[in-house]
Amino acid sequence: MPAARSRPRTVPATHPVRRPGGVRPVLGLALTLAAVLGGHLWVIDAWSLPMATEEAAPPWPMVITTRPAPPAPPMPEVRRAAVALSGDRSDLRTVATQPAKPRPQRTPAAVAKAPATPLASARTTAAAETRAEPHPVDATPEADAEPAPHLLARATPGTGATRPTPAAAASIALTTPPSVQLHYRMKKGPLSGTGRIDWLRDGDTYRMRLEARVPVFGQIFLETSEGRLDASGLAPLRHTERRLQRSERAVSFVRDQGPPRILFSAREGDEPLRPGAQDRLSWIAQLATRMASPPDGDWRPGSSLAMDVASTGGDVQRWVFTIEGQDATGLWHLRREPDGPRDTRAEVWIDARQQHWPVRIQLTEPSGDPLELTLDGLQPT
Repeated sequence: MPAARSRPRTVPATHPVRRPGGVRPVLGLALTLAAVLGGHLWVIDAWSLPMATEEAAPPWPMVITTRPAPPAPPMPEVRRAAVALSGDRSDLRTVATQPAKPRPQRTPAAVAKAPATPLASARTTAAAETRAEPHPVDATPEADAEPAPHLLARATPGTGATRPTPAAAASIALTTPPSVQLHYRMKKGPLSGTGRIDWLRDGDTYRMRLEARVPVFGQIFLETSEGRLDASGLAPLRHTERRLQRSERAVSFVRDQGPPRILFSAREGDEPLRPGAQDRLSWIAQLATRMASPPDGDWRPGSSLAMDVASTGGDVQRWVFTIEGQDATGLWHLRREPDGPRDTRAEVWIDARQQHWPVRIQLTEPSGDPLELTLDGLQPT
């Protein structure tokens, strides 16, 4: 017979033996005793005070709700607790039967003169002043205080005048001239001829064309400019120039695609486009627009008008016109001095009676004779 296999002996798992004398039972018993003792003390403290005197006294809840118990100087809090625990009610009976002294009412003046205690918070002080003053007086702002921005445009009482906001004062509505046809006499050295400017304003867009002719050669150059009108006046989009025996060249003002920039057909690269920038033709209409809208009501000698002027050659110059003053005939004389040896010197005479169009223009390049244009007539279209 086969030998009986011996089974492995299984050792019983050992578990910690819970002893009745552990820490948890003792802690639970202590908490239970403390709760029972606290409950008894609360019952004794709540129900023994009304029975402390033989005289007819109001129930204890009325003492709490009608008026707070006055302080008892001869009975410190520590002694009151000791007496309550010992069962001696003689002193408590005396304190309970004393009539409560009425608390003095604090007037607004007293509240204002009362010194603030170090432990009083700002919220407590504000609440006390609110209770002392049931009808607060509305505060009146100082006379020299600056009004709120949204009140700057309101009318001053009694005058009917309005005070514009800083944004409205900085934004001046520019007046662009209406559609017109300008005829000029032109002269450049020994050559003389005629020039015509066609200015067409259609809503918020414009078109401008300058054609110059001489008797023998005919058309010697043709310039165009088109764009729109904005807060800065003219905003050109494209400028073209075609001269005698030269192909057409163009300047593009990119305003809505990426960063504003100026592109040239004559060269690669671009130049930054700043507000108010013009081309070599639109600056004439821009000058008429700016002169028709003086910022202070009228122009003064020494005032200046600045704008960037881009040419088809691929450069951008900063033109700053200085107002020299008015001559005997009432024409405004403006001068632009060149910034460098390759810049253009410009002199312009503006007539306010001719819709602020230039009645005389003189452009001097670094080499060659100056180009002069003199207004010969103006015809609305």
